[in-house]
Amino acid sequence: MTEDLRTPILPGTAASDYERYLRTDELLSLQKPPEEMLHPDELTFQVTHQACELLMKGAAWELDRARRCILEGDDRDAARLLRRANKMLDHPLRMLALLETITPYEYHVIRAGLGHGSGLDSPGFLALLHIAPRLGEAFFERVSKAGLTVEELYRRHKEFFELHEVAEELIDYDEHIQLFRYAHLKLAQRIIGGEVVGTMGTPVEVLKQRMEFPLYRALWNVRNEITSRVNAENATGHGGVY
Repeated sequence: MTEDLRTPILPGTAASDYERYLRTDELLSLQKPPEEMLHPDELTFQVTHQACELLMKGAAWELDRARRCILEGDDRDAARLLRRANKMLDHPLRMLALLETITPYEYHVIRAGLGHGSGLDSPGFLALLHIAPRLGEAFFERVSKAGLTVEELYRRHKEFFELHEVAEELIDYDEHIQLFRYAHLKLAQRIIGGEVVGTMGTPVEVLKQRMEFPLYRALWNVRNEITSRVNAENATGHGGVY
């Protein structure tokens, strides 16, 4: 007798192994039932935030794996994992646009059920911010051990291709964080206004101020250094070979 491949074999009570492995019964029960919703748009509000939290959790996990690879000198795998994390972060950015389909008055109906809840308390985003300095520390230590400055790493990128790829993925990560902050600011301005106080008592203006702090300033500043160097060499007629 051949095995019935449709019969679930994993532990659980769901009808299929797909549902048991992903625990969809639990996952899909984490939203308010219709009778408890303050507004029908609340399901969109909730699932969008929950999906973002899952993706940011996944990204933070991959970023920490990348950090360990950098410490071990495995630049190729570090770049691969950073690239994966950045692709994960593409989706929360796009998903914030879903929340812009909720009108201001509809949002304020939903807001009544949020208590002091605020996007600033997002565990997923806080995890991304928590791993950032440790990831940067590992990278810049790796650059130093290679006997390089950041400018030299970029000038000699063909020689240090994999480490250069790590640097570029890190700046992609930094850019994702800045874009997410910008999107969050514009969402707040669009829904509740730019000159008001949010659910946690934080002025919306604070969201704008937080965009002024990149994660890896040295990776942004090196662009200025490269341009200044090239301009100076071109001005004297002694262009360097990059």
